[in-house]
Amino acid sequence: MEPMRRPGDPPTGYESGFIKESALLSEPTIESALFGVTLQWNSKSIHEFVRVANTERIDNQPPVWMSQPRGHITEQVLKSDVMAYLAGVSGGLTRENDLAPNTLQQHWNITKRFAHIEDEDFVQACMARLGPGAYFAAVLVRFEGPGFGAQPACFMPPPRPKRQVFL
Repeated sequence: MEPMRRPGDPPTGYESGFIKESALLSEPTIESALFGVTLQWNSKSIHEFVRVANTERIDNQPPVWMSQPRGHITEQVLKSDVMAYLAGVSGGLTRENDLAPNTLQQHWNITKRFAHIEDEDFVQACMARLGPGAYFAAVLVRFEGPGFGAQPACFMPPPRPKRQVFL
């Protein structure tokens, strides 16, 4: 190991070689990436969830992001409430099943919101009364820059006995 140098000392042989090699590399480029999130709603599960949420005895209160009280929740209201809750941390346009464009940080925050929804006691109590394999929506992550693409989000399921709400 070489001794430490003082300011102004000439570069060592290793440092000189490293500097020459680095000079051959191209200039650094900064590319931005934009992310979109698309939800493919599971109509059957949404219908059953709404039925359970409105009619069955659930000890837990609906989450604060739900705009309607029990007995008045519709499929459209549930989807709109989910999208509005996600849109609170997104950066672009919000449509019935789409949030775009978003920066990487906004995308992470949207992902956290999916987990918040999934972790709600009321949501879990209703999901527990649905058949196996029920879920709100499959989530696709779209990306742009450079190039375009989309892929499933592939969220990790929550620990048992909790049910996965978003795939």
